[in-house]
Amino acid sequence: MERLSRILVAVDFSSPARRGFEYALALAKRHGADLVAIQAVPPNQAFNWEGAERQTLKASLQQAADEAAVGFDYRVQHGDAAEIILLHAHALRPDVIVVGTHQRRGLERWRLGSVSERVVTKASVPVLVVPASLRAQGTGTFRHVAVAVDLTAVSEAAVERALDVASDGTHRVTLLHAMPGLSSRVPPSLYSYGMAQQQSQDVREARRELQLAVPAERPIRAAIHTRILRGDTTTQISRAAGTIGADLLVVGVPRRGVVANALFGTTASRLLKVSRVPVLAVPAARQRSRRKESVPQPRGAERGSDRATPFRDMADAGLLSRRWSPR
Repeated sequence: MERLSRILVAVDFSSPARRGFEYALALAKRHGADLVAIQAVPPNQAFNWEGAERQTLKASLQQAADEAAVGFDYRVQHGDAAEIILLHAHALRPDVIVVGTHQRRGLERWRLGSVSERVVTKASVPVLVVPASLRAQGTGTFRHVAVAVDLTAVSEAAVERALDVASDGTHRVTLLHAMPGLSSRVPPSLYSYGMAQQQSQDVREARRELQLAVPAERPIRAAIHTRILRGDTTTQISRAAGTIGADLLVVGVPRRGVVANALFGTTASRLLKVSRVPVLAVPAARQRSRRKESVPQPRGAERGSDRATPFRDMADAGLLSRRWSPR
């Protein structure tokens, strides 16, 4: 990951916030970054409500930061939690925002809302969303990074950020692409209609697009894997992230707006609710010109050689998979 200089973390009295702080503290320690904790007093409460408890929390967080030799600042403000976080993010311009999440569902989630989702949809910097059920890592590094790739401009920023994370000691990066309309088995009765052939063609095209997602000229220390998944996007990506042992899932977030929020609600938002690993939500950059239509070749590769592409075939657990082992 690119060196971080300032990390903003949302805190309160909940266990998800505590997990988020632990992750933020580990990142700050590894990168030598300053850590700023933001606590919002709900607008329906008096500002001095639970003042003693806030002082106790502040002292606890300060002690943890001191023990980690991390520069620490604690701020509290009256108002809506998501808006307070975004306000301070705009003023302080952190490299990343860290928030814990309850991953509520159903009526409770509708009634209370999701601070993490609101922050993710409006933030102009990456947001690390940490599920409450996780135990914090102590090193501030991610050994295996998975990234959701939808083969659009939205996922370009996610891939680039995943590769940035990989430059900080990650051993493996896996690009995940789900094809909702792809069935694991084609009924024999449909073979005459070319269904199997069409699916094979779709998979080949998806593989090719995933190859183009990783710039061939970029130096990468981690091994790069790709997987084509069959079925519902949210279900398959979250399941695959757990199956392959990823400790971070990177997703792209569309640019703000009515359409963008609608798109976000269908994929990335759902991943925040079900992912069992931390999710790094990366805001999409402005769309750039499309990459060249040729498959990237590693430096020194010759035409016609078995190294014409940085990927090589491999099969894993019934899923189509390819791997690039760095030279």
